[in-house]
Amino acid sequence: MTRRRDRERAVSREGRGPIRSAPLTRLVLGAGAMLLASCGGEAPDGGTQGPPGDRSGGTAVVGGLAEVPTVNPFFLNDYVGSQLAQEALFVRLVALDADLRPVPRLARSWSWSRDSTRITFRLREDVRWHDGDTVDAGDVAFTYRTVRDPDVGARGRLLFDRWDSVEVVDDHTVRFRVDRGYAPLFAWTRVPVAPEHVLGDVPPTELSSHPFGTTELVGSGPFRLVEHRPGDRWVLEANPEFPEALGGPPLLDRLVYRVVPDGTTLLAELRGGEVDFYLRVLPAQVDEIRADTALRLATFDFPSYSFVAWNARREPFDEPRVRRALTMGIDRIELVEAGVEGLGTVASGPVGPWHPAYDTAWRPLPHAPDSARALLAAAGWRDADGDGVRERDGRPFRFELTVPDVSMRRDLAVMIQAQLSEIGVSVQPQIREYASLVSRLTGSARDFDAALLSYQPDLVVDDRDLWSCERPDAPLHLSGWCDEELDVVMDSAAVATDRERRRALLRRYHDAVHRAQPFTFLYFEERAAGLRRSLRGVELDARGDLVSVGDWWLERRSR
Repeated sequence: MTRRRDRERAVSREGRGPIRSAPLTRLVLGAGAMLLASCGGEAPDGGTQGPPGDRSGGTAVVGGLAEVPTVNPFFLNDYVGSQLAQEALFVRLVALDADLRPVPRLARSWSWSRDSTRITFRLREDVRWHDGDTVDAGDVAFTYRTVRDPDVGARGRLLFDRWDSVEVVDDHTVRFRVDRGYAPLFAWTRVPVAPEHVLGDVPPTELSSHPFGTTELVGSGPFRLVEHRPGDRWVLEANPEFPEALGGPPLLDRLVYRVVPDGTTLLAELRGGEVDFYLRVLPAQVDEIRADTALRLATFDFPSYSFVAWNARREPFDEPRVRRALTMGIDRIELVEAGVEGLGTVASGPVGPWHPAYDTAWRPLPHAPDSARALLAAAGWRDADGDGVRERDGRPFRFELTVPDVSMRRDLAVMIQAQLSEIGVSVQPQIREYASLVSRLTGSARDFDAALLSYQPDLVVDDRDLWSCERPDAPLHLSGWCDEELDVVMDSAAVATDRERRRALLRRYHDAVHRAQPFTFLYFEERAAGLRRSLRGVELDARGDLVSVGDWWLERRSR
């Protein structure tokens, strides 16, 4: 356990009030799209062994395949940019601890009104912007108003859609009014507080293009931005004034994020020592990293699952037994072993192993082709003409599987096509580029039969946009399936203040979706990172790869 974690747990006792959250949903169309991270363990050999004086100094280089377009808190559209902003460059009002419970960060504490419609945050007074100004209640109010402004187009706007107003009580106290029974703390774990004195006079429509997010950043976190070379690197240096109560100055002198768009080159640089941390290792490279004694492979459960969405607005996907048969016709173990090199676990439903409500007793439907054939026959689907494809009322069981134009997804689609052909179902993969795929899946026509995708739920799992009968036209309501009794369960879970009650409700939610199979849940993602053994103090869990970045340190010989 690191010094930062110890302090985080100690300070969490100051936060008062129920555990509350806000909905955030993410459709991940490709292997490198929008992400977050997941409950798991510490990287092997990643602790804080060694004399304290030997743990300070040096530059750690993180390598990734994709450019970071911006670290502006209002426009965090990619995983690495979000991680840099949330963990390194800014201080958020609230953070999540390792058990995914909200804990104070910039907020020293919070309290609720008796009717649960007002929440008051009391702020720390020792957090400063990198230009020396104090972070205060005005900055929090400015961040809230800016996120909510439709002219800004902020990424986190929907997180605050049931917040009503803000009041600055004094320099270090801010009060919000929210919908009764709503649970908003999660929103502030995702949106860092931004500086009003820097951005307050920028027109809302110009914030997204302002150089603040790329070259003129003024943050408040344990690192500060000193250089950005577009398409090449972000260079951060330690903030020596970062408050001790929040972990103190980082152990590293500098942190560099380098863009290396080719996976083969990135692995070579990791092995050669030019890179210390390889974000999201490609599945095909796992064995090579494991075999290198200078490296270690860190894997952890990531809050994401791959699935096939069945459009229940169309026949025959409106029939639960047909959806069940299709699930049982897909060999998900083979998909994990051959499709993603074992970096995953066959999924049983929408609540994964990263979440405290996950039950290890849950079992996915088995791969059972004979049972699948029997279910299809019972539903009237038979191969009367012997051509290998079942028919009903003269119509062959043939459908299109919409797939994003990403190599891993294409490979999985071919495997699913072959597996379902064994039960008499003809699958025709339709590869779509991003814009076409989104419009087809989320547009009002819902012009698709089935789609192979990944989904990243928020860490508190509020999936009403996926299933609610009250939100049938929501963009992420892909399947069109809903259940009014399940709506009551999901609504209750969203506002549950007791941890055990929320756990029980989420289990009921998981079981209901598992029974109905509006999605075939393929596998929960397991993320892999490649690290040089000389980089220490790295912990990886559901909150992200950089969650412990302030505690990273390099062995002296490697600096």
